[in-house]
Amino acid sequence: MRKHLWRCHVCNDIHLGIKGPEVCPTCGARNAFARSDMNEALTIIGEGEDVTSKEQIIDIWEEFTRGKEYTLNKDMHVVETLASGVLENQKNHGLRFCPCRITTGDLEKDLKLVCPCNFPAQKTYKEEGECWCSLFVKR
Repeated sequence: MRKHLWRCHVCNDIHLGIKGPEVCPTCGARNAFARSDMNEALTIIGEGEDVTSKEQIIDIWEEFTRGKEYTLNKDMHVVETLASGVLENQKNHGLRFCPCRITTGDLEKDLKLVCPCNFPAQKTYKEEGECWCSLFVKR
């Protein structure tokens, strides 16, 4: 199934998915999403924020882990090294691929490698309590 852009007609939140959310995560409106297109979505989003520094990546990861069963590795050298790798992948490939995974060139498959990936579903995380590159670890 192909994903589409959706716009909440109440708050203009943009969503990418097979269908629009039943409840808007921004304003709470129910059944408020209509199909959109790239031009409309980019106009609403505007310039956006470019993520270009290790500090920004680490902030994104810290926010991602809040209230979850996992956190960032306590070894900041590991975290900063991985942040550098993610930024290098973004520069070279256009997406923030995990630096410990090898892309295939097949976008659909490679999207599963964008950091953070779905590591809680991985055998390594379930058995060892950390993602493949040890960035995220169980609390």
